Amino acid sequence: MQEIYEIDTSNKKSAIPAEDILMGRKNFADANDNGMDSDVTILIQAYNRLEKTKECVSSVLKYTTDVNYDLLLVDNGSTDDTFEYFKAIDYPKKRIIHITKNVSAVYPNLCFDLSWIAKYYVCLANDIVVTPQWLSNMVKVAESDDRIGMVNPVGSNMSNLQQVNLQFNSLDEMEAEAGKFNVSDPTRWQERLRLITLGTLYKKECLYAIGWPISDVGFYHDFGDDDITFRVRRAGYKAILAGDTWIHHNHDFIHSEDRDPEELNRSLKIGRQNFKDKYFGIDAWDDVNNFIPEYLNVLKPANSQTKSILGVDVRCGTPILEIKNRLRLYNIFDADCYAFTRLGKYFIDLQTVCGADRVHTGSIDRVKDCFEENSLDYIVIGEDINSYPEPLKLIQDAYRLLKSGGQLFVSLKNVYDIFTFLNIIGNGRNNNQPHVVNYSIEQFMNALLQNGFNTQYITARQYNLLPEAQKYVNDCMSQLAGDGAQESAFRLMVDRYFFVINKPQ
Repeated sequence: MQEIYEIDTSNKKSAIPAEDILMGRKNFADANDNGMDSDVTILIQAYNRLEKTKECVSSVLKYTTDVNYDLLLVDNGSTDDTFEYFKAIDYPKKRIIHITKNVSAVYPNLCFDLSWIAKYYVCLANDIVVTPQWLSNMVKVAESDDRIGMVNPVGSNMSNLQQVNLQFNSLDEMEAEAGKFNVSDPTRWQERLRLITLGTLYKKECLYAIGWPISDVGFYHDFGDDDITFRVRRAGYKAILAGDTWIHHNHDFIHSEDRDPEELNRSLKIGRQNFKDKYFGIDAWDDVNNFIPEYLNVLKPANSQTKSILGVDVRCGTPILEIKNRLRLYNIFDADCYAFTRLGKYFIDLQTVCGADRVHTGSIDRVKDCFEENSLDYIVIGEDINSYPEPLKLIQDAYRLLKSGGQLFVSLKNVYDIFTFLNIIGNGRNNNQPHVVNYSIEQFMNALLQNGFNTQYITARQYNLLPEAQKYVNDCMSQLAGDGAQESAFRLMVDRYFFVINKPQ
């Protein structure tokens, strides 16, 4: 049997070729706009929960008055009156997709293609409530740099350090608080390696680059948004958290609202492994969530005109971005970023942070040979300094690379922690400690002082133990340590210590 499909392209535009790949993608997206007169397509996907859907749609209609948009309403097999409600919405530029049975959250993306999408695309779950200037703020972020491919707001009930708690007791109070919060401010934009996609805005050309449907259909639900962010970055785009734009996620994710806890844990476990399998051993949590709030609190703005940051063994690169983002608060909007890693699996993602020719790899003693002396404003060593064979030598090598006034950030693994204590008293099941040089905090500080380093102790990060475990430790210390029980118990609870070494002007 012969089948012939004739596609009429007589009225279509041809994409303008470009030597720059980002511009080439943009030209292709512009040529395939299907004559849409909207700047943004807002998709609202709903499966039951009609009251939440109504709040979501009402907020979009009320607070999206400064952007030209169309609505794409998807009823993903609801068994309530969602479809009837969608048909009754009074908005001139709307399209409705009605799916008769919910077969997955991803399936609706197979029901349309990118020809349906305007220049920008936003996907809203029906438990999102938007706020004043939410969309225009994100469009400003996207239009500020051709390399930005996705923008996500902060909000309530979000993980991944994307949550901002505004105080309100009603929707009217929420509107007022969000209205004061949502003031466009580039100093509050953060480049991220990983975003939890709630209310995310995408550029159409970015979607062409990473492939449609937007979600990898092989993922077991969770970690799909981690995958999207990695695909965006590896396609040459930036992922930005818009810290100047707040929305309400009307969902109690902390207490697993609407999800069975066992099924949630299973989904997280499988999704996390899916991610590691796809990205050759990269862990979406351990290799990406290495945030450095302890260092940021003592970060000083560099004096030089060109700011330079080096991350040593910072895994996928979050500490570099953390410093770069913090510099924005000082109106420093760009920096030269460099990385050195001992593990090749991090090489690609470090390149997305630093650039193709600014990432080096090899044994740790090569750090000093890859960079010029007195050339860097900030250096952060990502792994604990006593996990290296020669901690002081690495500090000395890194210190030489610093400019005058530069800062070197290091952490020290606590070798006298709760796991060491439990092993001493015979609980070998807790023997999960990594190999580290046996430095106490006092020995480490004395060694730095003897070598002439201007070192500032920042803080200690403690373990989070269950209350019964904490009580057990306190009781043991009361019996063993006498008057020093409280101090000893505190020391056992310390995971690692943080320091900054300042190079004099």
